[in-house]
Amino acid sequence: MRVLRWDEGRVRAGGRELVEPGARLWIDAGPDPETLAFLGETFGFHPLALEDCAHEDQRPKYEPFPGSLFCVVHRVIPSADESEVLSHELHAFLTADALVTVHAVPIAEVDKVFARCAGEPALLERGPDFALYLVHDAVTDVHFALVDALTEEVEALADLTSEPDGGAMDEDVLPRIVAARRAHGHLRRRLAPQREVFAALARPGQPFVRDGTAVYFRDVVDHAVRLAEEVDTGRDLLASTMEAYLSRTNNRLSALTARLTLVATIFLPLNFVAGFFGMNLQIIPPRVAAPLVLVLVAATPLALWAIFRRKRWL
Repeated sequence: MRVLRWDEGRVRAGGRELVEPGARLWIDAGPDPETLAFLGETFGFHPLALEDCAHEDQRPKYEPFPGSLFCVVHRVIPSADESEVLSHELHAFLTADALVTVHAVPIAEVDKVFARCAGEPALLERGPDFALYLVHDAVTDVHFALVDALTEEVEALADLTSEPDGGAMDEDVLPRIVAARRAHGHLRRRLAPQREVFAALARPGQPFVRDGTAVYFRDVVDHAVRLAEEVDTGRDLLASTMEAYLSRTNNRLSALTARLTLVATIFLPLNFVAGFFGMNLQIIPPRVAAPLVLVLVAATPLALWAIFRRKRWL
């Protein structure tokens, strides 16, 4: 647990010993049972909200309780090998004089805002609701880089699948499309509902969010909407890319099947010639039989090839 305490124009940083009434606080802690019990006893947070902090896999949400409000947002990051995206939950309690953030793993944006508030007393002087805005704004804006990178990947896949016939089709195109669809689905599940959380915080008349701070949350709502729209656009482009890939694959398969069929068609008369004269070669004079069979075997494929080329089947 780490604590920032704003008192009489200056900020003190420390631990649990600073958690006392009479000043504005920002408490950043992990979801261990001892810490959650301490927070519940000190601030009277609702047991259901504390239970959500203890058990992750919560959807983004905003829940007002008597004496506090509780919200959950997600920080989405790529995995170490960039094969998938992962999400870390950030739980926040807001009261009239305190902001309590709870998360199981370190979140870089929270660390940066915490350090900034420790060095700039004027930020905490504006209230714990403004500190919550700074955290949500930082966590939201950092997702633009991730979404932009996924958009570039989708555009690259779209360009690859739209190449003219004969262009190189990498063997990993389909896995890349599937991975991108999975990433976009995860982003939509985690980021789209956060618009509702920020919109609730941006509504005027909130008991713990001053109207002056609610204006700032409106900017966060705008960023969240832009992220959701870009994710939706990427999903639509991915669907079109998948259709184009499957269509191109089917066309190539059809063309290959047609060529194999034409090859079989060319050799079909040869099988007939070999079978017929193999059974009836004695009815033709020997001097004529062998040259006749050789001419038929040589001329028939050439004639069929010329006919297929003329009809543009080859």
